[in-house]
Amino acid sequence: MEIIPCGVCQCQHPMEELYEFDDQLLCDDCLSSETTFCDRCGDRIWADDNAGDEHIHLCQSCYDRYYTRCSRCGQVISEMDAFYQDGDCDEALCQECNTRYQDSRPIHDYYYKPKPIFYGDGSRYFGVELEIDGAGESNAAARKILEIANAKGEHLYCKHDGSLEDGFELVTHPMTLDYHLNHFPWDKLLSKAKSMGYTSHQARTCGLHIHVNRTAFGETEEAQDNKPCEIAYKHISSYIRLD
Repeated sequence: MEIIPCGVCQCQHPMEELYEFDDQLLCDDCLSSETTFCDRCGDRIWADDNAGDEHIHLCQSCYDRYYTRCSRCGQVISEMDAFYQDGDCDEALCQECNTRYQDSRPIHDYYYKPKPIFYGDGSRYFGVELEIDGAGESNAAARKILEIANAKGEHLYCKHDGSLEDGFELVTHPMTLDYHLNHFPWDKLLSKAKSMGYTSHQARTCGLHIHVNRTAFGETEEAQDNKPCEIAYKHISSYIRLD
């Protein structure tokens, strides 16, 4: 029986009890403790060569082809799950860090959609999207508008809109018609936007969208589809003209 040393711990073992890996013969304990498998391709690699982290083990080739690291927390993430901000292909973010990043920005990206907060008492709620243009997609301007809108609660957020030439979109959380007209500071908010050089109706690039909860029109889809909301739309749209 041939006895030879393990290539890592140097302990003597019968030849038939050793495993060949990377041109070395390893004992069972060293094979288990010093090597691992790539979770992507399944190849065995040295544990010290793990290009991933404690949650996912990766060979260098698979990491380079399919993964990156979150630039904020360092977590290894799939390229398919990475978020890149403002066209910066070098700064990837994981979902959690991207959420924190979006929440901290005055102007969120187009797909930002927080959990809705409902204001007012009633069964019919309206969410308003008002596009303003002409004075810049400015974080400073957005902050001033948000200070007014959210002085007494989280009523409004701002979003990027690619259809605008030089502005952004104002989006309210769902509110009853009474809350929009008598509690939300539309007058003060729109006056501030106008004083900073923004227009909406006259800009010819802007839209005004008003969303209504479907359940306000009935319990069945047939009832919901056949009940218009033109009166409420006219009330709100005439009230929140910017120019």
